[in-house]
Amino acid sequence: MGDHSESVQVDYDPEVITYQMLLAEFWASHRPTRPAGSRQYASVIFYTDEAEREAAEASKRAVEQSVGRVYTDIVPLERFYLAEEYHQHYYEKNGMLARACATAR
Repeated sequence: MGDHSESVQVDYDPEVITYQMLLAEFWASHRPTRPAGSRQYASVIFYTDEAEREAAEASKRAVEQSVGRVYTDIVPLERFYLAEEYHQHYYEKNGMLARACATAR
């Protein structure tokens, strides 16, 4: 368990939503000012190219200016592994999807 970080991979259409908008949602959806208790729950932004790296670092600097130190790593995406099937669609399978969507808004 200690050799990975739980994450989601987001495939998006930049004509519909920008990478900057995704970053804003990332920062708004968790508290990055607390260090992770383990690598499994680390706060991480993965990037696929130089433009995403620059945008992620700029967004981190902006957040740090308003809240102080942020414990979020920004690293290149090397490989993404799907979780086991029983982890897929967790909220939907456990009747929590509507509540999670409402909370996210």
